[in-house]
Amino acid sequence: MGSTKRILSSSVIIALVLLVSFGCASYFLDDAQVDLRNSFANRDFDNASSLLDRFEQQKVYQSKDAVLMYLERGAVLHFAGDYEGSNQFFNEAELEIEAQFARSVTRAIQSFVVNDYSLVYGGEDYEDIYLNVFKSLNFMHLGDLESALVEARRLSFKMERLDEHYRGLAESLARQDTTGKVDWEIGDVNIENSALGHYLSAVLYSKSNRPDNARIEIDRARVALNDQAAIGARPQVGDELFDKISEPESFNLMLKGFSGRAPIKKSNEYRLYIPEEDFYLIFSLPTLEEWESSVAEVSAVINDTLTVPLYLIEEMDKIAREVYKVKEPLVYGRSVVRSLIKAFGSRALANRAREENEILGEVLSIFGKIGQEVTERADTRSWQTLPGKAHSTLLYLPEGSHDVRIQYKDRSGNLLFFEEQEIEITSANSLNVMQTLYWN
Repeated sequence: MGSTKRILSSSVIIALVLLVSFGCASYFLDDAQVDLRNSFANRDFDNASSLLDRFEQQKVYQSKDAVLMYLERGAVLHFAGDYEGSNQFFNEAELEIEAQFARSVTRAIQSFVVNDYSLVYGGEDYEDIYLNVFKSLNFMHLGDLESALVEARRLSFKMERLDEHYRGLAESLARQDTTGKVDWEIGDVNIENSALGHYLSAVLYSKSNRPDNARIEIDRARVALNDQAAIGARPQVGDELFDKISEPESFNLMLKGFSGRAPIKKSNEYRLYIPEEDFYLIFSLPTLEEWESSVAEVSAVINDTLTVPLYLIEEMDKIAREVYKVKEPLVYGRSVVRSLIKAFGSRALANRAREENEILGEVLSIFGKIGQEVTERADTRSWQTLPGKAHSTLLYLPEGSHDVRIQYKDRSGNLLFFEEQEIEITSANSLNVMQTLYWN
């Protein structure tokens, strides 16, 4: 009897050691993402870039996390003003996302056996959508309006195909599910347009002397704003902004202000144990948690004399939440199937062993439960440096140098942050861009 207890005690200790070691390894990336967010919030883009270098050298971002690394590097370089370098990384991210999109059915079926976190990260759909915003802005900063327009239009195209992609994925999962315990349905598609994407397209069409296209994009932007309001977003765009877009000679400067942060993923774990059946289930489900920004108003002060508001064009964080809801039932369904397969398999193995040796059966039962704990992990990877809200306005300034200050205030009118730049207007017909970021 004493030797039996020693065997069981040793087995439990070994299992716990394995649990701790596996757990620590899997959370390295989570810790790195926290460090990156803190550096980015302080606007220390050089340090953020250095952190990414170090994480890559330490293989914190593994090959399966390539999309994340490309997105983070693209955003850091964008806000640091390296627009060509930023586009290189966003291009890599987009290509990898497209490659993983083609393998999405295979990856989803693989997740019946292993958790999503252990698979190659294919990017969230809202990440794929919003990388085109920054590619478009990069090209605008570089003076390539035609390429900027291509990126803005790609954003709209991606949003329009969400429903088609996930319905096909749901059908494939239903065919592969042998448990019969999951109703494979996708969430409602409540958002199919981006006001920000149509706004950028309208501006670019207008400055490219294509008024009919600009008018179409303005109409689509209005529809998108109504759609946003229906999901609880609160875009604040006045008719005067759309009127200005319709008259390309009435503006030569676009002001952009990004505030807040995109949602981050949190893991929610649920456990069920039935002692009489020695049946143990664990579900680890990811959910998006929104960041509550303190910013209530963004405005610009021109040459210390003129103050103009920046309109809230799009609450990117709320769009991200809605887009994620479309695939959420599929993520949960895969988790249910995976947990059931593990639970039934672990119990069957332990029961078979008990027929030969009670002690061995108990050991295998313990290891089975610990194995479920170790291997069931929600995929909490996401683009950490993506802002939460996009503000903008259009101005006409005469040729010459101008001091432009973009400022962020809270609900009480207190100044939270400002950034001032000297803008050189060289042509009345050009399109200059100034943007700032307050990531809080």
